[in-house]
Amino acid sequence: MVDLFKIDYRKYFYSRTFWIMMLIYLILMVLVFSGVESFLNTALKNANTNSPVAMPELSLYSFPYVWQNLTFLGGFFKIFLGIIIIIYIANEFTNKTIRQNILNGMSREQFILSKVIFVFLLSFVSMVILFVTGGIMGMIHTPDLKPGMMFQKTGFLGAYFLELFTFGSMSLLIAFLIKKSGPAIALLALYYYIVEPVVSRILPATVSKYLPVVSLGNLIDVPNSSLMKMFGINFREYVSVPDVFISLAWSVAFIGIIYLVLRKQDL
Repeated sequence: MVDLFKIDYRKYFYSRTFWIMMLIYLILMVLVFSGVESFLNTALKNANTNSPVAMPELSLYSFPYVWQNLTFLGGFFKIFLGIIIIIYIANEFTNKTIRQNILNGMSREQFILSKVIFVFLLSFVSMVILFVTGGIMGMIHTPDLKPGMMFQKTGFLGAYFLELFTFGSMSLLIAFLIKKSGPAIALLALYYYIVEPVVSRILPATVSKYLPVVSLGNLIDVPNSSLMKMFGINFREYVSVPDVFISLAWSVAFIGIIYLVLRKQDL
């Protein structure tokens, strides 16, 4: 496994495009995470001038609620991670490095495993960036910080990692099927923004919850806030175990389909 990582590491370590895209992705996440509370409170302050009911300020960064708040926001950026994965894998086919790797003795199973490791590491790095950002923001904005408070509700970090890994596995599958970055990215965006949302509205909720994007969205519910509670709205404040198993099943299914596809492909 270490050898597989080293082979992939050499490929993207010297890729300026890969590092630029990763840097943009991570900077964008950090900027949104650190600025969203100020943006929302400014909007609420402006709304208060025309509202008969005073809107409470939002506190997104205090422990332990920061983890659900940031992982919920972070889920909206997974499309960028999917695009990075597609571009990277499509280049393997365009540059014929996949054929070269297999001619040099790498099995198809090892090649797939190397790409799964790649998706795993991208998901893990994203989770670590969120953890560091959330930890710093939480320590700054929690007025009465107590020992252990920082690690409450950190189960959302695990759910966030699973969300990214499963979505990355779906992006990996699309890249293996289409092999060209442009059409593959278009297909991913079409499915993510149009096809599944339309299908999920047609199907009953008891069925649509098993769709891949819907099930990933169900991992981390909309965070509760003082504004939500003001109107008597309460969302789930924990990670549902059934949703975890559904997402895990999809990640296994995506990787299994990749194996079946690559086993029959003429490289």
